[in-house]
Amino acid sequence: MTEIIIKIPTEVSEELLAKLKKDINAVIRLRIARELLLKEWDKRFANSTLTEEECLKLGKEVNKASLKLWKEKEWIT
Repeated sequence: MTEIIIKIPTEVSEELLAKLKKDINAVIRLRIARELLLKEWDKRFANSTLTEEECLKLGKEVNKASLKLWKEKEWIT
């Protein structure tokens, strides 16, 4: 697994540091999940005959389902 190092001023309290770690972790997880989903969708819909309107509607449905899944997996609260 890749490691990312972020420099934080030493004046930051331990409480704030803990909150920042949690927030950064959530943002990274969401970004990775988004990128993986987009890559998968590109493969699945490469030969699609859907209209733009149909794609937008489908996208909204997928967004709702993804949000529900991410909450279930506790990736977001």
